[in-house]
Amino acid sequence: MKRSGAGKEIELKDASYRISVMWLRKYKFTILVVIVCGIFATIIYSKARINASYFVFLPGYRSGASVEEIDNEELRAFFKIVQKFNDGSQFVVVLHHPEGFFSPQVLSRAVELQERLSSLPCMKNLLSVINYSFRKPYFDGSTLNEAILEDPEASSFVSKDGKYLLLYCTLSVDCDEDEALKAIEKVLGDFKDLKALSFGQIVINRHLFREIIRQVFVYPGIIFLVILFIFYLQTRSLKASFVSLTIPVLANVIVYGVVSLLGVELNTLSVMSVSFLIIIGSAYGLHFYNGVVRFGERVRKEMLTPIFFSMFTTSVGFLSFLFVEIAAFRHLGLMVSSGLALVFVILFSSGYELLRSEKPIKRGTLLLRLRSENLGQIMLVFSLVCAALTFLLLPRIEVGMDQAAYFSKSSAIGQALTILTEKFSYREPVYVMVEKQSLFNVKDSQRISELVEDLRRIDGVSSVQFPTAYPIPSLVLMSRLQPAIHQFVADGRTIRIVVNLTEEGYRKAAQLKDRLRAVLEKYPEYTFTVASAAFVVEQINTRIVASQVQSLTISLLLIFGSVLFAFRNLLLSLLIVVPIVLTALLNFFFMGLFGLRLEIATSIVASILVGLVVDYSIHLAHDMRRTKDVFRSIENISMPVLANGLGLIGGFSVLMFSKLALFRNVSLLLMLGIGFGVAFTLFSQPLLIKRFARSDAVSVYKDRQRSK
Repeated sequence: MKRSGAGKEIELKDASYRISVMWLRKYKFTILVVIVCGIFATIIYSKARINASYFVFLPGYRSGASVEEIDNEELRAFFKIVQKFNDGSQFVVVLHHPEGFFSPQVLSRAVELQERLSSLPCMKNLLSVINYSFRKPYFDGSTLNEAILEDPEASSFVSKDGKYLLLYCTLSVDCDEDEALKAIEKVLGDFKDLKALSFGQIVINRHLFREIIRQVFVYPGIIFLVILFIFYLQTRSLKASFVSLTIPVLANVIVYGVVSLLGVELNTLSVMSVSFLIIIGSAYGLHFYNGVVRFGERVRKEMLTPIFFSMFTTSVGFLSFLFVEIAAFRHLGLMVSSGLALVFVILFSSGYELLRSEKPIKRGTLLLRLRSENLGQIMLVFSLVCAALTFLLLPRIEVGMDQAAYFSKSSAIGQALTILTEKFSYREPVYVMVEKQSLFNVKDSQRISELVEDLRRIDGVSSVQFPTAYPIPSLVLMSRLQPAIHQFVADGRTIRIVVNLTEEGYRKAAQLKDRLRAVLEKYPEYTFTVASAAFVVEQINTRIVASQVQSLTISLLLIFGSVLFAFRNLLLSLLIVVPIVLTALLNFFFMGLFGLRLEIATSIVASILVGLVVDYSIHLAHDMRRTKDVFRSIENISMPVLANGLGLIGGFSVLMFSKLALFRNVSLLLMLGIGFGVAFTLFSQPLLIKRFARSDAVSVYKDRQRSK
């Protein structure tokens, strides 16, 4: 008897329903994770924020709070001056022409450029040789008198060869800085013959913002493909490799979604969490897949402990940043550690659903049998020699953050900085606001002239700007008609002197500030407020070494405590942490060897390496519980460890293509540290375990020898 069409349709619907239910049950965690990620992706789109300013590295900075709310003495002085003079952001424009600016044709182009810039709605004030009030006039409207080169006041405006000019620009307070810079860049683009370059914190922040965008959207995609290729070479399973990398991507979405929801901004330090999670978190998926190959359905039981402790110890390295005073460190630590915990949870739920049925693909895979005691001994001697040399190289490591140094010399920022330092001995201005209870008078003009001369003689000062050619009362009147004068005069009781620092003065800002205060103390009749970005950066730099020591010490202690708790054996625990101690020491060896600075970014590397390298020792020690033979365990873990190390190195190598030395330096140190950690674990650590932990690690090895 034939079934009706309606009956067939019901059966098809019923079968479809059963398949859907079965599929939902089989992949319930995966579906849940995807839904959650979709929700957080929407939150990211609507609430994500980025802050490229160095202010985020100041103690007391809070995300979402205005810069004025930061409880910092240097910033308070800075904003007191800004508010008094009603200034917006300031920067300089460097002009260059091979014929020199004493040529009327070339000078006319510079005048035209200055007029175009001054006419922009965002531009409050623009100062140059064309409109500065010198003791005597050098610009007659069409030509520039070469006698200007003999005037010390002019040294901050025109180079000694006359081929370079500086334009000092001040934006309006309430203007949109991003739109202002676009308008300025458009104008400068119309004067390509003058080879105009802009330099200043606002310009640096704009370039950093662009690089942060690449760190979020460009480099992670390239990292994903590089690690996917490396993992595929080891597993020959595209699905396993893809899942291993997709899980940390999903964790990234959730973490950054939560961060965006809480109003926390990404900055030049915390943005690295995106790449870190993909690079580090993908390794857990690789270990999990190798567990599927070895243990099948028992993978969760067998791999829970080693993967958990790998995640935990790596997270500890990042969590050590919680004890650092700078909020940006804490944000990075929390974002990466919570992200790694999410990777672990997703891997043992959704990852298990996706990978548990995977079968080993043996053809074409590589099995490593590593047992070269000679190589291990050589590696051990090399490590000890380098560790000893580290203490000789430590004095060579320069300490301090310098955002301009993040850019290569060939970049626009790098070229502008080179010209400023070489042609003008200029790096950063210091603003000295002078206040008097009563109105300034002619007698005060003489005292201020003496002060200006005293400031010029300070070691580390390249030039001082203040129009001493006119009495201060006259300047007050002139400021009402000439905007350029308002750069120096706020009212009849308040003036501002601009002290330009050399590169050396900028690097030793604390000492220069002391010399500056010593000069100002000679003028007790006035009240002074001194402010500079150099002093703010100096405050950050003074905390870098303390942050480095603090985070590294805490991470080492926490990791050792975790290992000791896991293995309940003091000697074995000490042997497990040998590679991480040597790796941390050699990190500073490489810094000294390659001339890298200890600054905000590089100061996090040692703690990160400690958390990463200990994973290899944990996998070795965990496998030894089963084999009781260190060399058999090396055979078991060598391929996963090597593939993991190559994946990490391959992932971090992508950051070497960054335009910023900030990320290139971190990438280089991490690659060298991971390479050393892998090599030491595979070749030298077995010798140490065989020599010092016989009763724990090689008891079976001894039994075999007796049976023979």
